Amino acid sequence: MNIWNQFANQTNGTFKEGYSWQSDSVEIEYKNWKIVFDNYTLWSGKYGAEMTRVIVPIILQNNFRFEIYREGFVRKIEKIFGAQDIEIGYADFDKSFTIKSNNESKIKTLLQNNKIRNFIASQKDVNIQISDQKGIWEGKLPENEFELSYFIDGEIRDINTLNQLLELFILILDEMFQINVIAVK
Repeated sequence: MNIWNQFANQTNGTFKEGYSWQSDSVEIEYKNWKIVFDNYTLWSGKYGAEMTRVIVPIILQNNFRFEIYREGFVRKIEKIFGAQDIEIGYADFDKSFTIKSNNESKIKTLLQNNKIRNFIASQKDVNIQISDQKGIWEGKLPENEFELSYFIDGEIRDINTLNQLLELFILILDEMFQINVIAVK
């Protein structure tokens, strides 16, 4: 059984078979949000890189935006040369991740949630953001449409990792709703 089919069965999600260049995917309904897991091939000329994505269309209340990603060599160089990021007051987390937002207070409140921080820290690679790009790379969304999104290099083939990402997204959605930055459709 393919991983997406297994994941759909385990989460009461909907398995969608891919076609042509689109991968199989799973859609999971949670409180009127649709959490979509799939693979995406990012093309650059003749080179293609396989990515795993998690995407949730959201309605923003106050244009809150953020991006969280794990520090890497390039990111450390950016910091040396003055790239700014937000520190949330948890030294290990601040050291490991770059956090950018247009609302420092809201992102700090979101990341006060210990479970969210722990789930993010447990992922080997992290790229979480609120984006106005469809599927992260597929073009600009219509005005006032946004997606909470995550991507990682490669295909995730581990059901436990997919379940952890689902739990992380549920926690983030609930917390964002609680701090009044997103609405339930």
